[in-house]
Amino acid sequence: GMKKFSSVDDFISQASREAQPKLRELRGHILRILPQAHEQIWYGVPFYHECGEVVGFSVAKHHVSLGVGAGVLPAERRKKLEAMGYRTGSCTVQIRFDQKLPAALLRKILMEKVRLNRSKR
Repeated sequence: GMKKFSSVDDFISQASREAQPKLRELRGHILRILPQAHEQIWYGVPFYHECGEVVGFSVAKHHVSLGVGAGVLPAERRKKLEAMGYRTGSCTVQIRFDQKLPAALLRKILMEKVRLNRSKR
């Protein structure tokens, strides 16, 4: 069954030791970009809502996977991320524990997602 986490701190503390620094860095970065966001465990993973779903993240053996939903990872942005060495899916970006966060692009993507959420209201 799905592991039950009481909080994002709990989620991070139960991740592998290799994963924890990247998870903490990612969480801090998301909270700086989205200070108003509501942080919670949602479907078993950390998730951030602001006027709707914005971003969530999960952890794998060697990377964290950032889920940003539809509409903010068009092909040219995915190409850019892949040229920087990240793997992407139509709604996800994978960041290996040994990779730097794509900080500027991440800010752009998350702000855009919030704007998209607001425009749908």
